[in-house]
Order: sequence, then C-alpha cells, then structure tokens
Amino acid sequence: MSNSPSRHSGKHPASAFDVANVHFSTIYDPTLHLVMQADGAFDVCALEAAVAAAGTMAPILASHYGEEDDRGYWQSGMGDKPAFSVHKIEGPIDPNFLPLVSIDPFTGPQMDVRLCRSTGEEGDVLIISAHHGAMDANGLFQAAALCADAYRRICSGKPPVFQGPSWEYRGTDAILSGFSAEELDPICERESACTEDWSFPYRDRPCGKVVWELFAIGADTVTSLRAAGKESGVTLNDRILAAYFCALIQVCDKRYAESNSLGVLGAMDLRRYLPDALSRSICNLSVAYTLSLSPACCGEMGSALTAVSEAMRELKNGRFGLGSTVFYERLYAGGTGAVKAFMDGLAEEYRLTGKKNPFVSNVGEIPAVSAAFRHGMDDMPLEITTAYLTTREAYPPGIGVYVSTYRGKMIVTIPFCTDAHTPEDIRALADAMQRFLLEEPLKQ
Repeated sequence: MSNSPSRHSGKHPASAFDVANVHFSTIYDPTLHLVMQADGAFDVCALEAAVAAAGTMAPILASHYGEEDDRGYWQSGMGDKPAFSVHKIEGPIDPNFLPLVSIDPFTGPQMDVRLCRSTGEEGDVLIISAHHGAMDANGLFQAAALCADAYRRICSGKPPVFQGPSWEYRGTDAILSGFSAEELDPICERESACTEDWSFPYRDRPCGKVVWELFAIGADTVTSLRAAGKESGVTLNDRILAAYFCALIQVCDKRYAESNSLGVLGAMDLRRYLPDALSRSICNLSVAYTLSLSPACCGEMGSALTAVSEAMRELKNGRFGLGSTVFYERLYAGGTGAVKAFMDGLAEEYRLTGKKNPFVSNVGEIPAVSAAFRHGMDDMPLEITTAYLTTREAYPPGIGVYVSTYRGKMIVTIPFCTDAHTPEDIRALADAMQRFLLEEPLKQ
C-alpha cells in the first residue's frame, strides 16, 4: 500500500471494475465476507478502535460511492469510519445462519465488522465484510490484515495508526499498458463471446432467506491432493473446477447430457500481470472467465480433470482475463449509465431465459496476516482456528460456490435461497462435489 500523502477527504475516481461491481447488485448481492472463528474472546474496545484506525489508513474502507456527470467516485471525510457492531447470540453459533450484512455502496461504509459472541463456551466469531465495488477478495484480506495489525498494536500499547491516509489508483492501466491493441483486441473478442448455456435447478419463486451449505477438507488431505496434482501436471484449482463440473452434471440428472458444451465461470486475479509490490492493494483486480467443457467428459473425475487441465492451459496461454478487462474499460468509457444498462440487460436476460452459468471462485490461501490478531480479552492469547470466505450471493437461475483455504484446511461454501432452491439439491451438490474432490487422483 502506498505511503504517499493524500487528501483524506474529497472525491476519488472509481475504476471501471468498481462501477461494474457496484451495479452487479442488479443481479446479486456483491458483499464479500471473511468469517473467522477464534478460540477465545476479543478485546471489544481494542477491536473497535482498530477498525476505526483501518479506515483512517485506507479511506476506501470508510467511504461511500457516488455518481456525477456519468462517472463514479469514492468519497469519505475525516469523521467517516467503517461500521462495527457486537452481536450476542444465544447458544452455539450456527455457521449457516450468521448475521451477515448487505452493504449498500451508495451509503457506505464499504467495510463492516461484526463480532459474534455466544452465550455458550465457544470463542468469538469475527466477520469482516466488504462491498465488491470497493475491493475483491484479495483486497478484503488486505483490509483484514490492516485491522489485525492495528489491533495488535493497540493491545501492545502502541498507536494503532502506522501510516498516513492514502488513496490508491484503482484503474487497470498498469495491466493493459504492457500489451498492444493488436494483442488485446482478439482476446477481448474471444472473452466477450460467452453465452449462458444452462442453470442449476431452481423454483420460480422469490429468494426467501439466504443460507449456506458448507463442507471442509482437512489440511493433510489438501496436501495430498496438491502433491498428486503436481506429479501429474494438474493444479488444485483444476481439481476444484473438475469436481464442481462433475457434481453439477450429476445433480442436473442428464438434463444437459446432449449439449455439446457447457460453461462454468471461474475467477482469476489480475495481479498476476502486475509487479509483486502491488499485491497488497485494496482494490478490484479480479475478473470472471468462462471454462467450456463437454458434459460427455464429466461423468467421472478422471476424464473431467484431464479436460479441465487442458482447457485451463489453453486459457492461460491466451492471457485470459485481459479481454474482460478491456471489455469493462470500453463499457465504462460510455459512462455509468452504460454500465448500469448493461447489467440491467444481463439480469433481464437471465430472467427471461432461465439460464445462468454456474460460478466457482477459488480465492486460494487466506494470508496468515489477515487473521493474526493474537491478543484476547485481558491480554489472553487468541488464535483464529478457522477462516473462510463466503457471500450472500444467491441469484436464481445462477448458483455460486466459494473455496478458500486457511492453515491448509479448505472450506467450500454454497450460498442459496431457501424458497427458490430446493435444499436437497444444494445438499446433493455439496456431497457430490466433496466426493469428486476426494476421488483417487487421475483415476481413469
């Protein structure tokens, strides 16, 4: 994060990705949540002060979004700070019914921190939430690291603010400047040609309450899967994509068996095209991509994993993600109205066709620094034992799956609508995905 001086108030330009993610709310709730289970109780006063300090150091966390003259901007003032609240919960804390906030970027702030404290013996659950208009998952992890660092400083008797307020440049110029129009135009054309081929089973009803299905895979098993994949030239992300595709085909029960190709959306971090120095940025630098596969190859894990691995290698060789970046930059060149009209059009298309390609986001390892709070109430040692990313994203006809890893353990969450989705279908999807993930590597 830049330490250069900058105004702590005033308007700051939003990027094309910022504006797109703000208006994605037409389709789904783009609020991201980092959930952390502690083995004890936080110092509430220190935590609240740390959250405020994080908003001082990174003003985007305390800002609100606005639009003027067909452009988007972020604004915050000296008195603005991220939201903080304590939630007392009777009995054990149910991970499927957490008090997750839905952030409105127009009113802000863009970060909301909720401390859940049970009346039982279990430790606190800390939820750090952020709107995707302000940051992607990597940005959320960096915001959490700011909170954790400030919290440790307070508990150690130090001032919580350790850098001056700064506003980062939020555009993608640094990414696109390394490529010519001749290189980017065909990638943009290819990535803009995505079609919605299918949908997860759903009922034509209002969403109802958003809840979650969740399963975990232990650290030793994840290590074994990584090692087996390395030996055979496939990544853990390849395995996740293949398992998800196989599970979807199974739950859809031959409904799309005759299709030539079906698309699954993944997410990738554009920071791969940037210097390491920018890896800690609190901004939007992630984009969706489409992986198209034949359902004929996905009846079992062996053939699916081979197909996914080959398809991903082809995508990577084609510099995937850059085309979508160009697309959003060109879309935003027409102003915020053009972005909103595009998102409204997508939402209407999904409603009319009943098709929305399933989505899976593997955000990888949650950095240790994002959960390094260390101090509890009365300065007792405190450790985060479990952490994972989830959202309230549930937008029939679509379905999304979120995968994150902390201290080696992988957690998969599937948010869904209690009325529009059949819980049995969601449970079947989770069970099948877990089974395929754990299937003997590369069994043909």
